[in-house]
Amino acid sequence: MQTKKVKNTLKQIFWHAVIIATVIVFLYPFLYMVLTSLKPFADIVASGANIFPKRITFDNYIHTADAVPLLRVIANSFMVATLTMTVKMITSVLGAYALTFLPNKYSNKVFYFFIITMFVPFSVIMLPNYLTLAKLSLLDTIVGVSLPQFADASAIFRLRQSMRLVPKSLIEAARLDKVPHMTCLTKIVMPLIKSSIASQCIFMFVNCWNEYVWPMLILRNQEMMTITLAMKKFSGSEGSTGWGTSMALATISVALPLVLYLIAQKQIISSFMSSGIKE
Repeated sequence: MQTKKVKNTLKQIFWHAVIIATVIVFLYPFLYMVLTSLKPFADIVASGANIFPKRITFDNYIHTADAVPLLRVIANSFMVATLTMTVKMITSVLGAYALTFLPNKYSNKVFYFFIITMFVPFSVIMLPNYLTLAKLSLLDTIVGVSLPQFADASAIFRLRQSMRLVPKSLIEAARLDKVPHMTCLTKIVMPLIKSSIASQCIFMFVNCWNEYVWPMLILRNQEMMTITLAMKKFSGSEGSTGWGTSMALATISVALPLVLYLIAQKQIISSFMSSGIKE
């Protein structure tokens, strides 16, 4: 018994060490970014592998606000992410409801088609999307950045899996009382899967907030640039000396998604727990 207890203790120590090491590996880049943003340039160059600042300064944040229209780029990113998240959530909820509660002989085929689109690389559809938006005169606009992202197969998949946990008898009983499908969706289904909806909203917002390649192709006007494009101003050239300002702007760009995640972390975990494949 004593030997078994020692083995269990050693096993727990080992796995705790693995977890702590993993957390350190993932947290190091974030800490490096935040702490570097608080260093003067001379200390950034001289510090080497030491990430802790010898003296703290907010000059990098002040210079960032002077060099770019910070409030404007944050507002642009917020508008793009909010518009994309809102429309994408509407299409995803409607699609998931139709696939779950309005079945027909083509439902599974349509669902599998949606799943296949998840494996299509963005580089394949990037040029057709760009040409389409150019013909619609939507380049350099918020709508132009958001439009190709108004539907998301992965969101439909996850919401469908959550909706499959809702008893179909509830919808059938409501339909017998001649309750419209839209009412069934908003009054019955959505309240029961609100944690999944909340987590999907966070994922959609953060993914769109962090977009770089697609906004770079669509937005050429400096007044329309998002916060990810603004970072290129400080780190785009070889031998650039804007490390402190780059890290300051990167810290600002991470702050809002991080706060949203901390607020909704329970819903996100619950969503993953309930989105397993259920046949």
